[in-house]
Amino acid sequence: METVLLLGDSLIEYGDWELLLPGYRTINRGFAGETAGGLAGRLGNEVNNMESDLIVILSGTNDLLMGDHSFPAVFETMLPRLRYLCPDAGVIVIGLAPIPIVLDSARKMNSRLKKAASAAGCRFLDLFGPFAMQCRPVGNPCFLVDGVHFSPHGYRVLAASLADALKTGA
Repeated sequence: METVLLLGDSLIEYGDWELLLPGYRTINRGFAGETAGGLAGRLGNEVNNMESDLIVILSGTNDLLMGDHSFPAVFETMLPRLRYLCPDAGVIVIGLAPIPIVLDSARKMNSRLKKAASAAGCRFLDLFGPFAMQCRPVGNPCFLVDGVHFSPHGYRVLAASLADALKTGA
């Protein structure tokens, strides 16, 4: 059974990944409120002595919500370091979700995150398409009332997209 290490903020922490990604052993290392810089600072501790086949990163939401549009630069240094520390692990960077209050900014930041992921030999998973297809404010909302955190349906949409990416190989 492949092991998936999930790194990020509350969007990772609050996910029940064992349930959402059956068939994988998951290790949840999400921390609510964390920024991309915070993740970069703890990266070595998280991956040392960790035998992960796949590493998934979802980070930057808190940076964007605080008005920091420079955080993709953190990914430009963090991802090559991660590839150096874990050369045999596949890495998937999940783009920012289409959060309504920062929709245009999230789209712009995702373009930069995708470039950083590609430059480091990592895959990029864009959530805009799956969320547009499967989420509706009434009936199938992907966000809780705070407009930021995923609803149970949002987690299912994310997990289905991630599972597809994991199956096609990171």
